[in-house]
Amino acid sequence: MFAQGKVDRGIGKWRFRKDLSTYESGPGPKESTRQWVKDGDRVKFLHDGTSMEGKPFHTEFTARYDGKQYPFQGGTLYNSVALFLRSPDHVDQVFQLDGKVTVEASRKISPDGKRMTIDSRGTLPSGKKFRNLLIYERVE
Repeated sequence: MFAQGKVDRGIGKWRFRKDLSTYESGPGPKESTRQWVKDGDRVKFLHDGTSMEGKPFHTEFTARYDGKQYPFQGGTLYNSVALFLRSPDHVDQVFQLDGKVTVEASRKISPDGKRMTIDSRGTLPSGKKFRNLLIYERVE
C-alpha cells in the first residue's frame, strides 16, 4: 500500500520558478526540475538542474513515507532523508548528514494542484542558519 492508503499530490514533474523563490543557503539554481515518481509503496525523487555557474547537477533518493532515513545521493548538505506524508498536499522531509539533522523541509501543493512550495530551514557547515522558500510549477 502506498503511504498507508494516502495519496501524495506532489507526484509528478515540477519546474523551478526562480523569480518567485528566495534562497538564503547560497546562490539558487539557474534552473531546476524536480520529479516524484510512485514506485510501489515508495516514492522515487529525481532532481536535475543547472547551477548559477552553469554546472549541471543531479540528486535522487527512493524512500517510504515512514519517517525512517533513506540514502540521498548527490547532496552536499545531507546524505539521507526521512519522509512524513501529513496529508495528500503536505509532506515533511528531514535531511541528515552522517546522522545529524541539517535541513528540515515542508512541501505543500496548492489547492488547484499547479504550484508546489518547499519551505526549508537548515544550517550550513559554517554554522549559519538559512531559510529557502522554493516555488515550483507543475509540468503538464
